[in-house]
Amino acid sequence: MTRPAEDVLERREFKYLVPRQLVPRLRGALEFACVPDRNAGPDGTYRVRSLYLDTPQYDLFHANAREAPERFKARIRCYPSRSSPVFLEIKKRVLDTIVKTRAALPSESWKAIVERMVPAVDESSESRGAHAREQFFALVHTHHLRPVLLVEYVREAYTSTIDPYARATFDTRVVCQAKRAFDLEADPRHWRTVAHPGRTVTEPAYVVLELKFGSTAPAWMVAMVRRFDLLRHSFSKYGYSLRAELALPSSRVSATG
Repeated sequence: MTRPAEDVLERREFKYLVPRQLVPRLRGALEFACVPDRNAGPDGTYRVRSLYLDTPQYDLFHANAREAPERFKARIRCYPSRSSPVFLEIKKRVLDTIVKTRAALPSESWKAIVERMVPAVDESSESRGAHAREQFFALVHTHHLRPVLLVEYVREAYTSTIDPYARATFDTRVVCQAKRAFDLEADPRHWRTVAHPGRTVTEPAYVVLELKFGSTAPAWMVAMVRRFDLLRHSFSKYGYSLRAELALPSSRVSATG
């Protein structure tokens, strides 16, 4: 999977929970403006696996649960369905704006680098990816972050051919398992299926649709939302996964109220 060594992206990101049977129609609506992600496999999808970090008190989880105006997530990501580097990612949210930074590390040595929190051998501070990596390490130290949870899902992604930046993704088969070490290996026996808490066994399966764009939503995106009467819905894969794995409450009241 070919990806830049360092990526700093500012964007907006709207999420929707859509019935699985609606996906073919939504896919058809994307055809005139988008093409499938070039990293997809023969079936049009790829797997995403992330190791999320948090404080011992799960402060990042609680900030997300109460929808704090300014918050961030720290994760280490790989793509198991293809050979690729391992990425250190910080995803910051300020109101509706997302700022995401990421830096690549070699898949064969990333654990040693992260555990020591030092630059790679023969790598200067001016090298590509160094700033994003240093920011990641600084946040880990400042907030005493440590590995908490592996989350994996299957993604079907589309990229706009007419906009500077616009993407639509369908995420399915979200699973999680506890992880307390800097390790992206998963035990197949321990995957836990993550379902939306409002769903019952009689309801149809839902797909997480994410629409991502720059400062302004493209006209085709607005038209699609209106045509299918889509309603935005907060859905944090990390948040729902952690609740499923550890039976955490949905939010926490701070001492200051």
